[in-house]
Amino acid sequence: MRIRDSKAMVPTGKYSKEDLIKEEALRLGFSAIGIAKAEPIPDEIKEAYTKQVVSGKYGNMEYLRRNEHLRFDPTELLEGCKSIICLAMNYYPPLKQDKEAPQVAYYAYGRDYHKVVKKRSDKLLKFIRENIDKDVIGRSFADSAPILERYWAVKSGIGFRGKSGMIILPRKGTFFVLGELLITTELKPDKPNTFECGKCTKCIDNCPAKAIDEDGFDATKCLSYLTIEQSDELNDTQAGQLGNRLYGCDTCQKVCPHNRFAQATKETEFMPNKLLFDLSFENLKHLDEQQYIKIFAGTSVKRAGYKGLMRTARALLKKRNKKD
Repeated sequence: MRIRDSKAMVPTGKYSKEDLIKEEALRLGFSAIGIAKAEPIPDEIKEAYTKQVVSGKYGNMEYLRRNEHLRFDPTELLEGCKSIICLAMNYYPPLKQDKEAPQVAYYAYGRDYHKVVKKRSDKLLKFIRENIDKDVIGRSFADSAPILERYWAVKSGIGFRGKSGMIILPRKGTFFVLGELLITTELKPDKPNTFECGKCTKCIDNCPAKAIDEDGFDATKCLSYLTIEQSDELNDTQAGQLGNRLYGCDTCQKVCPHNRFAQATKETEFMPNKLLFDLSFENLKHLDEQQYIKIFAGTSVKRAGYKGLMRTARALLKKRNKKD
């Protein structure tokens, strides 16, 4: 498959540069990889996105309104960009919290995925530079730039967009974080994924906050938004919807039929801190900032921070006290 010399490995025979890049991505720990041609977003996609943002359904996430020229044209993010390599990494945990404990979304169990995915993407760029195109210029992202990553995930063929808004990887499920590597090397694009959910409405029917319907998704109702992005105190109705969710919500994923294929990640950086499994409502009452750091340092929970986490904790504990 490869010819190795003192400088590089080059494609030979039936194995293309795309084959080599995909093989390396899998070796680096990615679960799926697809390639799309870098080009401006179609007008209908731009209009749909703008309509959603203007509707107010994204709440205080003002960053979604900014940098539209970058968001709608990846060649603005990287001059001379010809290809977008879309990547997915499995975070489904091999061990889970007790169901009665204050729940943390699975993606936040281990090390912050932004750093993990970007680091691996940078390694893939280095591989391309050393083995495919020594002059390549690239930029890697993991939910860290104004790019419509779910659009590109579909365009590259790695998955399709479910009614929940989540990207569903065929025969793998939804428990994946996404990343993109923009490069100036021209690669053969993969076919877009045109699959759809069909008549299934399990994510709609089971959403505890009714944030999903056939017309789309309202982030301001979503429990992930309420526990992570929102800074206001939670009202009684919102607290009632939370159940025992402390950070995020995995309900739409847990009920998705495609997640019957979910396999526990082997990625060591996504393994949970053992202290997480000791978290209970009793010790949540007395959780100070030092204890918070011991449990959640280096994870995505830093998005909410100690103050944000304790805001949700107060709502949960108040609700439990009323029951008692």
